[in-house]
Amino acid sequence: MGKSFYILLIIMVFGLLSATSQELSPPIHNYSSLVYKAASQNWDIALDKQGIVYAANHEGLLTFDGQRWELFPLYSRSIIRSVLPLGDRIYTGAYKEFGYWKRDSKGDMCYTSLISLLGDHELQSEEFWEIIPFKEDIYFRSFGAIYKYDGKSIVPVKRININQMEVYDSQLVIGVGGTGLFFLKEDGELEPLPNQEILKGESIRELIIHRDQLLIGVKDGLYLFNGEDVVRLQNQALDEALELYELNHVLSLSPDELLIGTLKNGIIYFKEQSDKISMYNRKDGLQNNTVLSMAGKNGKVWLGLDNGIDLVEVDSSVSFFTDESGELGSVYDLVFYKDQLFVATNTGVFKQENGEMKLLKGAEGHSWNLQIHDNVLYSNHNNGTYKIVNDEFIPVDQRTGSFEIVNLREDKFLIANYTGVDLYNKSTGVVKRLNGINFPVKKLLLENPVTLWATDAYEGIYRISLSKKGDSTTVVKKIPTGTNGGDYNAAVHMVNGQILALANGKWSRYNPFREKFEDFPEWRIFENNRLLGQDGEQFWFINSEENVLEITDLKENRILVPAELLNNRTVKNNEQVLMVNDSIFYITLHDGYAKLNLHQFKAATHTEQITAPIIQKLYDANRYYDLDQLPHIPNRGAKEVTILAGLPSSDAVALNYELKAGNNSSIRGRVQNGKIQFQNLPYYSYDLKLTALNSQKEVAALGSFKFIVDPPWYLKTHMKVLYVFLFLLLTLTVYGVNRMKLQKHRKLLRQKYQREHEERMNRIEKEQLLSEIDLKRKELANSTLMAAKKNEVLMQIQGELNKDKDKFSNQYRLKHIMNKINAAVKNNDEWKVFETNFNELHEDFFKVLLSKYPKLSNRDLKLCAYLKMNLTSKEIAPLMGISVRGVEVHRYRLRKKINVDKEDNLTNWLIANF
Repeated sequence: MGKSFYILLIIMVFGLLSATSQELSPPIHNYSSLVYKAASQNWDIALDKQGIVYAANHEGLLTFDGQRWELFPLYSRSIIRSVLPLGDRIYTGAYKEFGYWKRDSKGDMCYTSLISLLGDHELQSEEFWEIIPFKEDIYFRSFGAIYKYDGKSIVPVKRININQMEVYDSQLVIGVGGTGLFFLKEDGELEPLPNQEILKGESIRELIIHRDQLLIGVKDGLYLFNGEDVVRLQNQALDEALELYELNHVLSLSPDELLIGTLKNGIIYFKEQSDKISMYNRKDGLQNNTVLSMAGKNGKVWLGLDNGIDLVEVDSSVSFFTDESGELGSVYDLVFYKDQLFVATNTGVFKQENGEMKLLKGAEGHSWNLQIHDNVLYSNHNNGTYKIVNDEFIPVDQRTGSFEIVNLREDKFLIANYTGVDLYNKSTGVVKRLNGINFPVKKLLLENPVTLWATDAYEGIYRISLSKKGDSTTVVKKIPTGTNGGDYNAAVHMVNGQILALANGKWSRYNPFREKFEDFPEWRIFENNRLLGQDGEQFWFINSEENVLEITDLKENRILVPAELLNNRTVKNNEQVLMVNDSIFYITLHDGYAKLNLHQFKAATHTEQITAPIIQKLYDANRYYDLDQLPHIPNRGAKEVTILAGLPSSDAVALNYELKAGNNSSIRGRVQNGKIQFQNLPYYSYDLKLTALNSQKEVAALGSFKFIVDPPWYLKTHMKVLYVFLFLLLTLTVYGVNRMKLQKHRKLLRQKYQREHEERMNRIEKEQLLSEIDLKRKELANSTLMAAKKNEVLMQIQGELNKDKDKFSNQYRLKHIMNKINAAVKNNDEWKVFETNFNELHEDFFKVLLSKYPKLSNRDLKLCAYLKMNLTSKEIAPLMGISVRGVEVHRYRLRKKINVDKEDNLTNWLIANF
């Protein structure tokens, strides 16, 4: 019986796997240990009110703010086993250690141990695996005891073998190993829950609140306690899965939804009303099948794994098929044919059966697309054109690879291939090359039965006229779009009866009257957007730069499907969209495909949870800054400023920033990995605006942060005051110096004026003196000449009297007259007058002459005076009362006394030297 039971169990398990294997998986984001740079094992995981993720990692406390991971190890390097964010504290438990972390004003996480509050109580070899708040206290649980922290002290509550605890009905419920569940009273006493005999012998692995009831998780099942009875949650498929994979944790997503983490096979998603279960494991994108912890918020579940951390978007409108083996390759097209999914990839054509991809026989190689014509499935393949019948590749044409098939009429088709265009007759199987087309044609567009448009990836767009039978061409004409850069990789479409072309990101419209493409202003808003398809009034575009899908009716209705929703996995420049109905779409990916529920996605856009961006740290090359105050960054530090920003637990698809400076300039960009860096910021006040964008690229949340870059030391306020002071001082100094110079200049001018005035007065006085001297000289000369004339006359008279003296009878009287004449000639009074006047003109003449020649007599001095006056011997003779001869003799003797050479004129010598 035992053997039969295990055989039956294995059959049921495989049946379960096959029943659930076709389920597509929700978006799963992997964060490996290489990404978060810590140990692989994550024993507990939790989210705070902001949505910041905290993980009890093997190496310490691990945090994720939506942009960036940080690790904070304990000083003891102990393994952290549990974590609880509460308010601004994050409580953690480790080996013989528990306490709390708190961010300081600079953004650093600081740890405070609470072990010292135990006092004399000594811990055993205990690890603290669980922390919960109850009333106003915090409870720390190891496998051997419970401790209560009331904010001031630590009190041991109960030493007992315990493995779970939870707050239910305002009471603390604990699971005692192998014994059952108990209410823990304030006095430490245990009160068993009623009617729990069904749990006898079970080891409690999880206690949570679900639908206002206490959900109890054991190794192989789930139970609910409603306050009176413990009842097993019945679901055969779930029980069988848990018996095989072992329950480890449970998370209540809604009153109808549970997510169960297992030890052996990832997670199980269980909907109670429908009794439907879905399992997601490594095959579906998880990094590891052992789930050590779980935490959820807003439909997003964080999994702490035995190897890494994963984020699962359980309520996502997108689900994925992912080929982990790599055999599938990049998907270029997919189609449902006879209710089965066929996939064209770069490795071949596959058919999906029971969730597995099966390569069709002979389909190896690159397949560009799949098309259904007249209920026949065709494949445009690198090796040719094929039709697929009963999962077999049947060649249509193998001469060259092909890109597309277009139905021309009835059973005739046009095949765009690597070397031109072929006409395929389905009824006869004949393939015929159309003349005039000798270039690779990637896309065909049939405007009407006789007009064909073809695009060459390298050459551009051609308009081809066909014969009425369609078996030959009449005109092949290249139609340039006229855009700059040529028509490389151009595309042509028919929209509302008009031919539109996209080349170099610009849309243009064909004018049949002018036979040329013209600018199409109505579609300028779709520049750089390729048209993937259209269905009635609905158009699918994809942005070539941002890789964003846009669904629009070309009017007011518009919805974006961001690349982030598809995990950035689309096949760039070869995206394909398959519309199953007005709500379900399939999108090709580089390692599988995505299924989009458009109605669900539209509804989700109205309920997106966008949290406000946060600033975690601000630092430069030298230090971190206090975020509780307005940061002032020194000018030297502004050479490289780094800001760490976060966007916790958010549906936002992007976080942008704009840094506005005090001079109204701004810097814009996108936050990458939570880090914003600026180089060489000038000194201004700055305002950093953080903008969280929702899936529709609309601003959904804002954050703001201000800081100041201080000017260099020589431009700071006190230096400016000093500069003003120095300027004023310099101004006053310059003013003082200039004033002194001015005063000095004025003084010099006054002195100069005084000097000039004195010189002018002296000159005038001198001129007056010279005039007086000249006058006196003239007077002296005149008086001297008059005296000389007088004496000359007297001497003549005397001479005449001497001639006739014998004729005078009275000789006595004659003698008396002669004496009087001699006395008149030799009158000393006249000399004294002359001497006085001469000294006035020639001061110190006699004194100097006597000092040099003391032996000169009075007569010598007289002669010198007369010679100084430049008188001739003839004029001197009467003055001295001697003859001219006597004067010459006297001159000769004087020359001897004063040693004057014969060659020198005595008069000139006296004038020049005295």
